Parts: sequence; structure tokens; C-alpha cells
Amino acid sequence: YIWQSLRNTTVIIMPCCTLRFWSITIIFLAISCACLPTIMSSLLRHMFTAPNQRPWPYGSLRLINCTGLPAQTLYSAERIHDLNDSFQHQEGDVWVDSYIKSGTTWTIGILAALWNHPAAEYSGNLQKVTRTFCPQPELPDLGWGDDGFGHSMKELNEWPTSTTQSLRCFKSHWPSRDFVSPNDSKSKFIYVMRNAQDQMISHWNQVWGMGFHYGTENITFEGGWDDFVQDWLDGNVETGKWFDHVAGWYARSKSDPNVLLVRYEDLKMNARGTIHNIAQFVGLPADDDTIISVINVTRFEKMREADEKDLGLQFMRWLGVLRKRHIRQGSSGGGELILSKKQQKILEEEYELKLKPLGMPKDWVLLG
Repeated sequence: YIWQSLRNTTVIIMPCCTLRFWSITIIFLAISCACLPTIMSSLLRHMFTAPNQRPWPYGSLRLINCTGLPAQTLYSAERIHDLNDSFQHQEGDVWVDSYIKSGTTWTIGILAALWNHPAAEYSGNLQKVTRTFCPQPELPDLGWGDDGFGHSMKELNEWPTSTTQSLRCFKSHWPSRDFVSPNDSKSKFIYVMRNAQDQMISHWNQVWGMGFHYGTENITFEGGWDDFVQDWLDGNVETGKWFDHVAGWYARSKSDPNVLLVRYEDLKMNARGTIHNIAQFVGLPADDDTIISVINVTRFEKMREADEKDLGLQFMRWLGVLRKRHIRQGSSGGGELILSKKQQKILEEEYELKLKPLGMPKDWVLLG
């Protein structure tokens, strides 16, 4: 009788315990999933922030003061000083410089393809290309190895050449000064330029898409498009004003044979001719078959595929931490975001003041 009573009691208790266990488990999982984006956001902010940097005090973006310029939190003022003091330019170094979101990744992919480097096959994967082919020297090593973006000064100065012709590739978004304006003529510089309006739209999409990096603790960028445009016009975005950045490099390209200006729009409209110019500039032969091969391996769809296949990026997009792709549309000629008449007037005035005197055509800067 006692044994039978215990068995009956167990039968009653077990379903109750099982129901309570699964209820608690489901609640725990739901809370964990809800918190995961915030946890991942905080982790990424920590991973991609150089320590002990002064914040940029103006505008609405989360930036640092890097030797007087606003910069992403991945940068550091100490690294800029180190580059000025001890970076060793070598014969055959090729730098791809640009204002952010102007075609840097595409141009680096083209160089990788011309040099027959494996990075050409995954040129749309920014982090992997930075680690294996074309480092960005202004980003210090934050201790994350191949999961990060930066390199030590020792790694940079010992960076291996990519071909038998002793060529090395470096990426930068720095203005035409400091370590990208050496006194000797060992390095060559490809400056990639995109018209102001398309660059601004692409730039905004990166800011909005990476709210954890540029914005607030809860993964958002509080300002909207108009606030961002004001920051952009005032130079309170990474590496300062677009017009100052472009003017400095454009003026230099007119007098320095070691600087080649490449327009994003020319890469779109005349890829064959532009790639031929790049190959000629870096001293590599490029017949028609080679150029066609480079065009095929660096086409936009292939670069976007490399970006989309990255499992880490897929996970962060699934969480909602990343809301835009790095390789997004690649279009020219405007987009879904519109400038007000007042904003357009300011662009016109900046062009008249800073770029027209240098002889830059207006349609290189402003859409019709």
C-alpha cells in the first residue's frame, strides 16, 4: 500500500516538475535572447575601442580626437605618432587611400587580383583582407589577433611583399599629411574619390548600420539623416570634412607623379580603362585577358557574396547588431535619401571655395 501511494505521488509530481522546468527554461532562453544583442553590442564596442583616447567633443557620433582630427574609436593618437616616427616606407609600397566609403575595398580587390593574391577571391570580406593582404596602419593592435583589424608596428614594418616584384599594399583613410606624405618617393598612393552625395549616403548607411560602433549603448544612432548631414558638413565625422580631404589629395595628385587619382564613377563606367591605369601606375603588365579576369573576380556581386558568407557577420545581422552590409549597393547617381535646398547650397559653396579653384570639374563632386 505504501509503495503504491509513493508511485502515485511520483506520477503526479513528475509532470508538475517537468512543466515547471520547461517554463523556467523557456523564460531564461527568452531573456537571454532579448539581452544577447545588447551583450554583443557591448563586447564589440570593447573590442573595437582603443584605450585611453580623448573623445571628439563635437557632433553626435561616437568618435575620438586623433591628433586634432575626429576618428573612429579603432584609431589611436599614439599610433599616428608612431607611424610618423618609425614607419619604414619601402620601394614598391602601394597605398590605397580615400575618404571613407568611396571605393577603397573595391580598389584593394583590384590590386589583389593584379598581383594574383588569394585575397582577390574574398575581397568583399573587409576584416579578412585587412588581416591577410592590405593592413590599415593607423589601426593599432588591440590584442585580438586575426579576430581584430589592427597590427603592431613591428608587423607593419615587416609586412611581406605580395609578389616577386616586392610590392606591399596598405590601406588608409588619412588626409594627405603625416605618414602618408613622406619626404622620400618610395611609396605610391592611389587616392579613390567618390562624388560627395553618393559618398554621404553610403557613409550614413554605415553609421546607421553600425549603431553599436558610432552610437549609443543600446545599439542605436539617435540622430537621423538630417543630423548626420549636419555632422558631415561640419566635419564631425571620421577624418574631418570631405572637401578638405579631397582637396588635399587632388592638389597633390596634380603635381606628384607618385599619386594616382581614381574616381569611383570611372570604375563603374570604364572599369577596363581604369584598371589598366592602375596596373600601369604600380608597374604591372595588364593585357586584355588579365583585365577581363580582374573585372570578373572583383565584380560587385562577387564582393557582396564574400561579405554575406562570413558566418560572424551573418550572426551579428541575425541579432540586429549589424543592420547594413559593408558591400551594400555600389550604385552611382544618388539614392533614396535627399538633401534639402539649404544642404545642397552648402555643398555648392564648399565646391566653389575649395575644389573649383583647383580645377576639379563640378560633376565630379555634385550630382546634376
